[in-house]
Amino acid sequence: MQYDEELLQEIEDNVDLLEYVKDYYDLTKKGDDYFTNCPLHVDVTPSLSFTPSKNKYYCFSCGKGGGIISFLVNFEHLPFDDAVAKAARIAGKDLSKMCKSETYRFLNNLKRNRSIHSEPVKHEILDESEMNAYEYGRVDEWLDEGIHQDMIDKFGVKIDRWANRIVYPVRDIYGRLINIKGRTRYPNYKQLKLMKYINYRKIGCMDYFQSLDITLPFVKEKGEIIIFESVKSVMKAYQWGYKNCASAEKHTLTEEQIRLLIKLHVDVVLAFDSDINYWSNEVKNNIDLLKRFTNVFIIDDRNGLLGGAESKNSPVDIDLDTWQILYESKRKII
Repeated sequence: MQYDEELLQEIEDNVDLLEYVKDYYDLTKKGDDYFTNCPLHVDVTPSLSFTPSKNKYYCFSCGKGGGIISFLVNFEHLPFDDAVAKAARIAGKDLSKMCKSETYRFLNNLKRNRSIHSEPVKHEILDESEMNAYEYGRVDEWLDEGIHQDMIDKFGVKIDRWANRIVYPVRDIYGRLINIKGRTRYPNYKQLKLMKYINYRKIGCMDYFQSLDITLPFVKEKGEIIIFESVKSVMKAYQWGYKNCASAEKHTLTEEQIRLLIKLHVDVVLAFDSDINYWSNEVKNNIDLLKRFTNVFIIDDRNGLLGGAESKNSPVDIDLDTWQILYESKRKII
């Protein structure tokens, strides 16, 4: 069984531990505490103490301590589930209300922690006319990478001629426009000290995946979502028939993105670029958390088909055959 920690604490708070044990042990009061011989070991000098102000017990010899549930486990030798059930009866609590899935507890704790620390910036819903400032056109850079013009148009990619950027809409899962993202077209952007990618508005809470508003029906149909690092990779996979994909726009996920993935109830396939180490702390922490709730797979280029880490290639950057080999050999993380 999985139990909500707050309700477990509520049970412990509603059981007077001293009142429960006084019929079973000869207790001697010393100051504010009560002592008796600990039955878990030879205890010549009484070492087992009960502190009414804390509603806790502690043995100064063997180190056992805790509340009523721990006491029932250690001293009445009950399995944990039985100890919880007995403690709930003593407290007069409905045990059925305590049983919560791990998913529920994670989402509940995330919501509580977020409210404790700071409320994330909410997205401004932009008018669709915001995209009218830019025009459709040939995006030669992406055409050269094998992305078809019909895909470029389908994903709303346009050109900001004034700033010389490729731009595309950022939408939430409901398809509402929440930002506009731009990629510079200057090949020497580093020398010009320009950022390669920029968001035209404040990002706010990163609780979305790029293009999921388009691909969501296919994600649900397949029961799987493939997470890439860029919208370009999504467009390539989509045109090859792998429509159940989206872009995280980076290689680490926020808690809000993880929360969204959990709510989708689908398998997760991480298809990050070849320079990403899945066992680095940040990425591994994402994986460890996700795999508690769903099946997690990684596309790991163990045979160097993408040209190694220095190439920084996406799993779809070489050709369809290479992508199919990598996808079919994806590894499940246990």
